[in-house]
Amino acid sequence: MASTLKVYPNGLTAGVRPTKQVTPSGLKADVKGWSLDSSRSNTRFLYSVRAKDLVGFGLALSLTVRDCPETHDDWKRCREALMRELHRMGMLRLHWITEWQRRGVPHMHAAVWFPDPGDEIERQRLELTILAAWLRITAAYRSRQQSQTVGRITDEVGWLKYLSKHAARGAAHYQRAAAGIPAGWTKTGRMWGHRGDWPTDEPIALELAEWPTWFRFRRLVRSYRLAQARSEGKGGAIRAARRVLQCREKDAAAFRGVSEWVPRETALTFLDFLSRDGCEITC
Repeated sequence: MASTLKVYPNGLTAGVRPTKQVTPSGLKADVKGWSLDSSRSNTRFLYSVRAKDLVGFGLALSLTVRDCPETHDDWKRCREALMRELHRMGMLRLHWITEWQRRGVPHMHAAVWFPDPGDEIERQRLELTILAAWLRITAAYRSRQQSQTVGRITDEVGWLKYLSKHAARGAAHYQRAAAGIPAGWTKTGRMWGHRGDWPTDEPIALELAEWPTWFRFRRLVRSYRLAQARSEGKGGAIRAARRVLQCREKDAAAFRGVSEWVPRETALTFLDFLSRDGCEITC
């Protein structure tokens, strides 16, 4: 048995290596909506961000339209046009995801940073300029001001978690998301992306050589997530945390991996505790 653990600045992933090599089945067809792979790659990128080094003035965007663009290319043109406007405003970095409303219309969540103008009036002007740009770009789709949100980012890691949560929700309800995509859209293209200067770290890769170490580490991660949920006082989050290691297939439960928002310092503390208690952990 060998399990691989990767520790990022904001999170960790751990799983048991497969005993057989998996061969790709061939070229992938155009994906409609979120897939598990796209959701995981998005989350791993967000795990890797050094949030303390996200300098500048951060804004959270939630932008939509009233009428659905006829094709994926039309939606992409709106997104690209907005990015050009943001560049002209001095954008430092941007991360975006596309999500679907129940009525089958796409909307975009994004986090964008600019040099801090240092003046509250200029900050408000920047927010209004972004909103006006989106309404102008999407006027053909009858976008409305009251349906858009532009707000300040005060908790960088919290907003990264928010973006990750939306992606994971889309992948978890993949069939439902695909059903909501307009029939005229033969593809959706990329569901997430980033631009600009993002301070990131490569993960620390480790191996847990024995089953007891693997089981103990997973329980530590579950306990951490449960403690976080209890501190927030959210019943749904508490119930979800208790089910982190549950699996419908009894034989597969021992192999169930984890992917959680655990700060790197906390994850390394877990590993130090296990190592001091005689567990074998290798680089």
